[in-house]
Amino acid sequence: MVVILERDKDAVNRPLEFKLLATSKTSTLEKEVQQAGAVGYEIVGMTLSKTALGGKELVAILKRSRVE
Repeated sequence: MVVILERDKDAVNRPLEFKLLATSKTSTLEKEVQQAGAVGYEIVGMTLSKTALGGKELVAILKRSRVE
């Protein structure tokens, strides 16, 4: 999988953390997104991807401000 990120040149320069979640079950993705949301992550993108074995995966990209 290839992900291209873009930064807003006018945005405040703050460190970010990203998380990639991928699963074949909607219920698992929902649970993992809720857990990530509880610690400050927000969804910035989702897609459906084919696996190397011919299956399909739901993929979510999340971000949050870096916790220091």
